[in-house]
Amino acid sequence: MNKGFFSLAKAIIPKVVFILACLCLSAELTAQFSGFFELGAAYTDNAFQLSSHDLQRNEDGHPDLEFVESADDAIMHSLLYGTYHTQWRWWQIRPLGQISTQQYLLNPSKQRFDFLAGLRVSRRLGELGLFYGYTPEVYVRDYADGGGTEQPEGFSYEKNLWRADLKAYPFRRSTATLQYKLEDFFYNQYFTEYDGDIQTWTFGWQQNFPAFYLDGAYAYKVYETDEPLQNGAPEDASYEANVFTAGLLIKKMELDARYPDVQWRPELDLRFETRYYQGGDDWHAGRTDNLNTTTAAFHFFFGDRWNIKLDYSHLFRNVEALTSSVSRYKEFSENRYGLSVRYQL
Repeated sequence: MNKGFFSLAKAIIPKVVFILACLCLSAELTAQFSGFFELGAAYTDNAFQLSSHDLQRNEDGHPDLEFVESADDAIMHSLLYGTYHTQWRWWQIRPLGQISTQQYLLNPSKQRFDFLAGLRVSRRLGELGLFYGYTPEVYVRDYADGGGTEQPEGFSYEKNLWRADLKAYPFRRSTATLQYKLEDFFYNQYFTEYDGDIQTWTFGWQQNFPAFYLDGAYAYKVYETDEPLQNGAPEDASYEANVFTAGLLIKKMELDARYPDVQWRPELDLRFETRYYQGGDDWHAGRTDNLNTTTAAFHFFFGDRWNIKLDYSHLFRNVEALTSSVSRYKEFSENRYGLSVRYQL
C-alpha cells in the first residue's frame, strides 16, 4: 500500500461521514435514540508493562524507574455511547458518537481520553460503517532520549484514527467482515522518530450456532515511520505483523428459574500477534515480538437496562532479537481483573 492511498482515505472518510450526517438531518428521516453509559474499575499487577528485570530494578529504587509511582495500580474507566436509529427509504442509517476515559489512580500521569464518531448504513444483506476517532496525549512511560538530551524523558503520543467496516451476511447464520483501519501517531518532541502510520486490514467471520457464537479473524498490520533512520536517529521501530483472534460467546441463559429477569453468559477471547521489526538498530535488528492475550468474562443481565461484567485478562510478550539484552528489557506479563456496570439509556 502506498502513501497516496492512505492520504486519499484520510481525505475521503471524514467528508463521507459529514455528508451522511447532514443527510440524517433531512425531513424525510425518522429517528430514535439509544445508547449506554458504562463505569468500571480494574486492577493491574504491571501498570507500565515492565519486564521482570525492570520490576526488580524498580523495587531496588533504580533511578531509571523514578517515573513509576507504583508497579501495580487500580484503573477507573468510563464509556458513553449514543446512536440514532434512522430510516430513509430502504436504508437504515445510524450516526453515532462515543467518549471513553481511563485513569490510573496511583500513577495519575497515565490518563487517557478517546473520542469516536461515525455512521453505519445498512440494508438486509450487509452494512457499511465509516468512523473517525481522536486520542489526545497518552503518556506511556519515561525512556532515555538517545538522539537528543540523553536523559530520561516522557514518551507520549496523540493519535488520529480512520476506519471503514464492511459486513455481509452470506448465509442465514453467518457474518463476514472486512475492515480497513489507519492510525496516525504523533509523538512528543523527544521521540519524533516514532511518528508514523499503522495500517491494518482485517478479515473476520462469525457463525451463529443454536447455543453460542463463534468468531475468528486475521489481520495484517504495517507500521511505517515517517522518516527513515538517518541523521543519528537512534531507532527505527517500523514493523509488519500478523494477528489472529478467536472468540466464543455463549448465548444468554437464566441464572436461576426463580428470577427469570436475571440472565448471564460467559465469554472467551484469544489474540495472537507476531511483529517482525524492520529496523537495523540494536533494539530492533532481527527482532520478533509475540504478543498473546487471553480474556475471560462473565456477563450478568438484570432486566433490559442493567449489565454487570466480571473479566480477567492475561497479557504476555515474548521477544526474540539479535541483541540478548532486548528480551531482558522488553519481555513482560500482565494480569488484569475488572468489574464494570453498564446502563442502557
